[in-house]
Amino acid sequence: MNRIKDLRSSQGLLQKDIETALNIGRSTLSNYENEKRSLNPDLINKLCDIFGVTADYLLCRSDNPSPVVLPDDLALLRAYRAAPDHIRTAIRSMLQMDEKDTQAAHEARAAG
Repeated sequence: MNRIKDLRSSQGLLQKDIETALNIGRSTLSNYENEKRSLNPDLINKLCDIFGVTADYLLCRSDNPSPVVLPDDLALLRAYRAAPDHIRTAIRSMLQMDEKDTQAAHEARAAG
C-alpha cells in the first residue's frame, strides 16, 4: 500500500507534474499509484523528497508524515554517528540485550 495518489491530490499536483519530476510516463505513474508496479528504493526517496514526507508515511507504515525529532534525541543521534566503531558496536549490543530483556518480561507477563 502507498499514498502516492492521496499525496499528489492533497498537494494539488497533477500526474504530469510527478511524471516530469520523476522522468517517467503516465502509465508508469498510474501503475505505481494503483500498486500494479512495485516502488524501488530510489523512487521512494525521490517521492519522499517531492512530497516532503518520510518513507514510512509514503508506504503506510506510519500515520505521521514527518516525525518530530526532539533536540535531545538529535544530539544523541549525532553523538552516535560521530562515535568510533567500537563504541557504536557496544551501543548496539546493549540495545539488543535490552530488547531481549523487554521481550522476556512481556512473555513472563503473558504466561501469567
